[in-house]
Amino acid sequence: MSENEKHNQADHERKALEEELETERAINFFAISLIDQTTVEEVLWDVAKNCIARLNFVDCVVYLRDEKRNVLVQKAAHGPKNPRSYEIFQPIEIPIGQGIVGSVVLSGKAEIISDTSLDPRYIRDDEMRFSEITVPIVLDGKVIGIIDAEHPEKNFFEPRHLHILMSIARLCAQKIRRVEIEQAYQQTERQLLENNKRIAETKLLALRMQMNPHFVFNSLNAINKFILQNDVDEASLYLTKFSRLMRQMIDNTQTEWVSLRSELKALQNYVELEQLRSDNTFEFSLVVSPAISQDTVHVPPLLLQPYVENAIRHGLLAQKAEKPVLQIDCQQVAGFLVICIADNGIGREASLRSQANSLMAHKAHGSRIAEERLQIVNEIYGVDARIDVADLVDSAGVAAGTCVTFTMKLKQP
Repeated sequence: MSENEKHNQADHERKALEEELETERAINFFAISLIDQTTVEEVLWDVAKNCIARLNFVDCVVYLRDEKRNVLVQKAAHGPKNPRSYEIFQPIEIPIGQGIVGSVVLSGKAEIISDTSLDPRYIRDDEMRFSEITVPIVLDGKVIGIIDAEHPEKNFFEPRHLHILMSIARLCAQKIRRVEIEQAYQQTERQLLENNKRIAETKLLALRMQMNPHFVFNSLNAINKFILQNDVDEASLYLTKFSRLMRQMIDNTQTEWVSLRSELKALQNYVELEQLRSDNTFEFSLVVSPAISQDTVHVPPLLLQPYVENAIRHGLLAQKAEKPVLQIDCQQVAGFLVICIADNGIGREASLRSQANSLMAHKAHGSRIAEERLQIVNEIYGVDARIDVADLVDSAGVAAGTCVTFTMKLKQP
């Protein structure tokens, strides 16, 4: 072999090695670029853009197959077909089997067309170009799309372009599969969360409804007492307040959240009924901080009523020594609504000893419903709501009542 032939062979091997390295670099570039894409649309646009930027193509269009209509639809493009970002100028659809891209869908084999003017399948889109390369995107043995590039020069596309695009098409198919799996997983997760939320909301409604019969039972007993005592005026007054409270309860239990003003009004009406029923044996004080917007702050309806009832019936009405007092105090502290229900009754320990088993079971039932509602509200809405109960003592360490504190992140409508 002559020196000239050796030189030509070495030059040829060097060029082949350079092309091989450039091919691998191009494929790696596409593989890395596709990692960050999270939707099928992003994947297709990334491929079209990088075919131009990395491979020096003039025009590139990516098609997806529409199974129902049996056509190829242009989904992404770069070059003259893409005047603005993520927009295709006058997108076209090609029936499966027609044109070069339509034929490749049927055959599943990539093609390089060196001179499109000699190929009767060629479909001119925006302008005439003499070279075309068409590569199928295959997923699970089925052609789902096409990567198609054109160039105005004849014989522009080379075997290395075909090798690169076929590798890109495989990467594209793998990424589309992962995206679709992830989207299906997210959809299933969203549906599961929605189903769980609906179940929780239904359970929450059922718990709210359980509180209504208790109101009605006690109030009717009080009205019956006044009637038996032949106290018509008191019975009429009680019935009026009772009717007003029932309307509020019906309105409030139709929704999961009510304004603080509406909830406090219902509580006040309830306390007034209890005062009337107990011959005003206890005093009531309601204080709301002016910093709280009672119409925009919302709370779960009737959640605090069982604790107000416990304070009255099992604390205050058992108090013998001094004037029983019920206090409800509402404050806004560091983005939280804080409601304190305090009584100067006999305290929880003495109440437990003095009450019959049936009454205590009833008391526990109301509190349990409230606590279960609170747990579900936190699961659905994440408002960090909680109930804390503390025993109050005087300076001598003697029981001096109970304080129930409701804390919740401020919730706007």
